[in-house]
Amino acid sequence: MKWQGEFQITDWQEQTRESNVVLAGGKLTTAVVKHVYQGDIIGSGELQYSMAYDAEGSAHFSGIELIQMELGAQTHILVLSHKGKFSQGVAGSEFEVVACEPTHSILGAHGTFTSGEGGTAKYCLEKRS
Repeated sequence: MKWQGEFQITDWQEQTRESNVVLAGGKLTTAVVKHVYQGDIIGSGELQYSMAYDAEGSAHFSGIELIQMELGAQTHILVLSHKGKFSQGVAGSEFEVVACEPTHSILGAHGTFTSGEGGTAKYCLEKRS
């Protein structure tokens, strides 16, 4: 099974984390991000990223996302675990469905997203049998 589409970032709240450790030109941040999904998945998501920026402005990030969505004719809640990178204006992530209510065959599916312009990103989620 494969699900594809696009999401739009509707809110991004990022704060620099206080730390006694200083990164040479970099910083640690936490971001709370809201999305609206279109395509095979229709719904909304909220996630929290932990981000580590380097001196050039690139960042590695990880996070957990909660998505409330319609899949077929049923409402589902998905939890995704993300690991990704932001570099030269483009963000990308690999993620896995780590929880799903109600339990569904989408559990354990893996996916990716790549950001586009204007706060949009294309996603692809796939469950191999």
